[in-house]
Amino acid sequence: MAQGKVDAITGFWFSSYMNLKAQGIPPEEIVVLHMRDWGLDLYGNGIVANPDFMRFNPKAVAGFVRGTIRGIQESVRDPEGAIESVMKRNAIVKRDVELERLKLSLERNFVTPDVKKNGIGTVDLKRLERSIEQIGLTFPYTNKPKPADIFTTQYLPPKEQRLVK
Repeated sequence: MAQGKVDAITGFWFSSYMNLKAQGIPPEEIVVLHMRDWGLDLYGNGIVANPDFMRFNPKAVAGFVRGTIRGIQESVRDPEGAIESVMKRNAIVKRDVELERLKLSLERNFVTPDVKKNGIGTVDLKRLERSIEQIGLTFPYTNKPKPADIFTTQYLPPKEQRLVK
């Protein structure tokens, strides 16, 4: 897109936006179309685990989920500190670019109205059902899942431990 060969790209919006900026495209010339703003009710990132592993290692799964939530909460609380941690592990990234990328993703993708109300990790089962329906419009199912087939609250910590402060 930066080379003028295509009119649009898809991807994680905050990465695409930052990559286009890095290629010299002025921010006011970058138009981001968020799927949810156009009627797609899909969920983004999630934690996926093998059902057998979950059944035989529930404490490990719960600990991983708890740690992931804590990491997100700490990144929201202190984005600069989160980026310092990244800088220690990846010397080639640019601090200011990664800080802006993190803040963009936190603002629009992580600290949503739903997360503010219900905490990190909660899924609205009606929304999940709509998203399953929408995915099926493009990719026909051979065995269409139900929300309970792909989401459980079993490994989530209590709501008060999942809130973003």
